[in-house]
Amino acid sequence: MIFVSLLVLFSFYYTEKAIVLLESNDPLMKEIKNKGESREEEAINAKVEGDYLIPGYNGLVIDLDESFTKMKGYGSYNDALLVFEEVEPNISIDDYYDKYISSGNGISTNISLVFTVDNSSYTDNLLNILKEMKVIGTFFLDGEYIDKNTYFVTDAVVNGNEVEVLSYNNNYDELLFKASIDKVKTLTSTTPKYCYATYDNEEILNLCSKLSMHTIIPTLKLDSNIYSSAKGNLRSGSIISVKLTESNIAELKVLINYIKQRGFTLVTLDTLLNEARSEK
Repeated sequence: MIFVSLLVLFSFYYTEKAIVLLESNDPLMKEIKNKGESREEEAINAKVEGDYLIPGYNGLVIDLDESFTKMKGYGSYNDALLVFEEVEPNISIDDYYDKYISSGNGISTNISLVFTVDNSSYTDNLLNILKEMKVIGTFFLDGEYIDKNTYFVTDAVVNGNEVEVLSYNNNYDELLFKASIDKVKTLTSTTPKYCYATYDNEEILNLCSKLSMHTIIPTLKLDSNIYSSAKGNLRSGSIISVKLTESNIAELKVLINYIKQRGFTLVTLDTLLNEARSEK
């Protein structure tokens, strides 16, 4: 029995080796290697610039086996049938939590709108505008607000928005902050990943670093006259913070239309800062 088992294993091993050898010498496989390698892209490392961090970008390498299988069925080489795998950069933003992030990598045309919320003023109007305009944003909610407005938290996420924790009644006590994170997890089945700082703030940075969360500082802070303030200042990868006031809510549709007309796509903060790529 032992001899038979070893013989079967031996047979499987050499059969597999023979198949690999045959495929590697197949003219189609050679063509895939020769032509496909020029389509590969190196990963871009995250950049550390002082206290700030810029996300990297995954690279692409050919999946030879999958590409070969597809083209063998097709009958010949075809660029459109190349299959790629993503390769992570050697240096990622997830190697650093003690740095601030103030923008995405700018490789795509993505931009994020973020809103800080510590009371119920304008929140329903805000959510309705985003729904009507068919765009999504990221909400940094105070923990006390989360406790009293669970409906908003769930409604926001159901509509594709992202919910993060801002503070707890303007307090950054670790236990209270973690309790708010757990509340968001329970309500939305998503895990908060980011903290919000208006400017360099070691208290926030240290707390979030301890919790393996990234601290963002907006690229643009729009406190008033949001359309004119944003005009001419948009760039790929921007994180745009909009203060919730009556006049800003009234002007939000104009701002969103302007962003769209400029060719930018509004995404959540997590999508903006993710180093993975959507296209392969």
